Amino acid sequence: MKKWFLLIFVFLVSCSHTPNIVGKWQEPGTISSIEFGQDGTFTAIDNMGMVVSGSYTILAKGKIRLLIRYQNFDDEIIIGNFAVQDDELTLTLDDNREVLTYKKINNTIYK
Repeated sequence: MKKWFLLIFVFLVSCSHTPNIVGKWQEPGTISSIEFGQDGTFTAIDNMGMVVSGSYTILAKGKIRLLIRYQNFDDEIIIGNFAVQDDELTLTLDDNREVLTYKKINNTIYK
C-alpha cells in the first residue's frame, strides 16, 4: 500500500510542476509556428513554410524530446530545454544551442 501511495504522490508532484505547452505558438514577426497536442503530437511550420510533424515527450522538468517524422527520409530526434512563462514558450535546442521564442496565439483545446 505504501508503494502505491508513493508512486501516486510522485506522479502528482511531477505533473504539477510541468509547464503546459499544449496549444499553438508563433514566433513573433514570422510565419514560424509550432502546435503541441494533448495526445503527444506536434506540427511545426518554419519561416520558409515547410511543415514537419511528429511526437513529443517531456523527459524531465524543462527537458523535451521531439521526434520528427519525414516521408522518404529517416526520422530526426531533437532534444532541448523548454520554459513557459505566461504566454511565452522558449525552446533551446541541445545540438546547436539555438534559442527559439514563441508567443501563444490562442487557447483552443487540442486533441
